[in-house]
Amino acid sequence: MEYSIWGFPVFKYKFDDPDKALEEIMQNANNEMLTEMSDDWNAKCTSTAHSRDEMDIKYVREELEKTLEKFSRDVHIPRDKMTFKGCSNPECTGDCPDYWINVYKKGDFQDVHYHMNPEDEKTPLFSFTYFAKYDPEKDAKFYFYNPSPAPRMYEEFSGCRPEFKHRTEMDISQGDIIFFPPFLLHGVDEQISDEPRVTLAGNVYR
Repeated sequence: MEYSIWGFPVFKYKFDDPDKALEEIMQNANNEMLTEMSDDWNAKCTSTAHSRDEMDIKYVREELEKTLEKFSRDVHIPRDKMTFKGCSNPECTGDCPDYWINVYKKGDFQDVHYHMNPEDEKTPLFSFTYFAKYDPEKDAKFYFYNPSPAPRMYEEFSGCRPEFKHRTEMDISQGDIIFFPPFLLHGVDEQISDEPRVTLAGNVYR
């Protein structure tokens, strides 16, 4: 399914077996692999960002590749022009995927950010988030932040048009994965549930 977020396309898909994906991801979301994210990064959560090459997620990797095939057709970019590998070389035979597990416990959050680095030649082509363990009724919301002056200019009328709002959310369920341009500002609200919220986030390169 395609959404328009501030005029840019965002695509949503679903893994075939979310339960199997969750089992794999949770087996890798252990204390030995998780690292506390610093408040200096405007976040409070734990992540496998520094040990992602050690993750044993065979089924999840297969589903990511299948989903990337669908995404390539929908976005009209050849599949061989996109890769999950952080080295940005689709022909690389090494294990260098640029994705990681995020675990949000009660009180955790992730402030507004994007996946762009103007000084880095390996800026992603797209970013993604897979919602491995997520209850839309209880867990912190993923949102896209409005980068335009509209929320300040039209705050009084923000209920009239979605373009005037500070942020927008998508209809997300456990097992969903979204692909979006890396420059779209996004964040995660504070987790208020006692149960953890778990995602797999990462980037796609060309």
